[in-house]
Amino acid sequence: MTAMWDGLGLRWTVGAGTEVTVEETGTGASHPPVLVLAGGLCVVTLVPPEDQTAWTGCAVFLRRLRDHAEDLAALLEARAERRDRAQG
Repeated sequence: MTAMWDGLGLRWTVGAGTEVTVEETGTGASHPPVLVLAGGLCVVTLVPPEDQTAWTGCAVFLRRLRDHAEDLAALLEARAERRDRAQG
């Protein structure tokens, strides 16, 4: 996995060793769980807002992230299949 700044912000290239986990940061509402994307020397942590009233909006964002990640996975698989058929 590599990370670099481009003209829009951080660009993170996913590699074979990239992992995604949910980690507890402690007990109680003041220490919410976080989503961690890790690989190589780079770690990205998605942290819920401190304001617990905003957690519902955070959950909505995470579900959109999941859905769009699923869309990207389907596109990548379809293109890989087309490439494999063209080479086969």
